Amino acid sequence: MRRGLGVFLILIFLPVCASFGAIGQAQGFLLGAQNGVLLVGGAAGSAQSTNVAVVGHNQKATDPYCFVTALESENGMLVQGAYAGGLTGGFGVGQTANVLGGQLQVVGGGGLGIQDQFLKANVAQDVATSGGIGAALGIQAFAGLQVQLIISPYGASTNVQYLGLGQVDKVGGGP
Repeated sequence: MRRGLGVFLILIFLPVCASFGAIGQAQGFLLGAQNGVLLVGGAAGSAQSTNVAVVGHNQKATDPYCFVTALESENGMLVQGAYAGGLTGGFGVGQTANVLGGQLQVVGGGGLGIQDQFLKANVAQDVATSGGIGAALGIQAFAGLQVQLIISPYGASTNVQYLGLGQVDKVGGGP
């Protein structure tokens, strides 16, 4: 009697796992930053401005009936630094940065499912001087990492993506 009940329950729940069960997860981020300094005047002086933006996402989805685990992680850091110093004249730095990242995982009905990720960055920077004695310096950097992992009875699938960029501009002037 018990054996018959056990076989009956397995036959009932097995098609549910194979055809109807699905897990999915998505995550994303957008970092948009502007930074700058402007030093104008007849006296000696300096200016400094710094932006730091950090992103950290972690997700885990499990389907205990189908023995499936899906993990996603996104981590990144954007740093902007603008510096100007001088005597008379004008010195300036202008910076913009936009970083976009996203991930998607869907697992269901057998197999390893679908994994997709993207990581894009766009940075721009200008430095300028107008007469006087001094300098302007702009530094921008982004480093980001995305990782996806699916583990199931059908095997394992991994997606890893890294993006690193840096930008430095400087200008100086003197008599």
